[in-house]
Amino acid sequence: MTEGKKDIFVIAHRGGAELFFENTLTAFRNAEKLGVDAIECDVHLTRDGKLVIMHDPDLKRVAGIEKNISDLTLEEIKGIRLNGGETIPTLQEVIDELKITLVVEIKASETVVEIVKLLQSNPELLKRIIIICFDHRAILALKKLIPNLETGALLAGLPVDPVSIAVACKSDTLSMYYEGLDRDFIDQCHAGGIKISVWTPNTADEIKKLIDLGVDAIASDRPDTVLKLLGR
Repeated sequence: MTEGKKDIFVIAHRGGAELFFENTLTAFRNAEKLGVDAIECDVHLTRDGKLVIMHDPDLKRVAGIEKNISDLTLEEIKGIRLNGGETIPTLQEVIDELKITLVVEIKASETVVEIVKLLQSNPELLKRIIIICFDHRAILALKKLIPNLETGALLAGLPVDPVSIAVACKSDTLSMYYEGLDRDFIDQCHAGGIKISVWTPNTADEIKKLIDLGVDAIASDRPDTVLKLLGR
């Protein structure tokens, strides 16, 4: 066990994708039972403008179907069975099902409009939803419309001035790919008031290294291992 780091925020990436079939209600329920702090999921927009949970833009990998989410209506999507036997949940279904925080990755910029509608019509969701995105322009647009929304700017690599990247899109967290991170980089971010969340260390050695480096949050496909190493 790594002592003294129990306050690290533990996120089940796609609901714990190495433990359960990713981005399904079963995965999210089981991850919540593990005792994680948050569930990470990905959203795409259907042809009729509904927010559904799916990482890929198409259904080939998870359902063996050569169709894009954006070309299908919600009704059509609900008629599809994933390889694990489940249906594709909507974001609203996940919100209704879970009590803990949701970390929602926007996979396409056109999703922003529907996210704004959801949050503006349900302001209580701001207490338990964090929006992350690789498109920092989308993050900035959301922050301008909903200033108290918690966000994370997704990033891979080691920029010279990471603080300026977070400040530019009004995010107080950088959500970083875990490989290559070192204490100097993390200390630089912390000194600038920016938190560091990492994705996706999945082995015990990888996770322990990130804990020891002092990251603020860990999103892993093995959230059980993260919890164990934190003594939770």
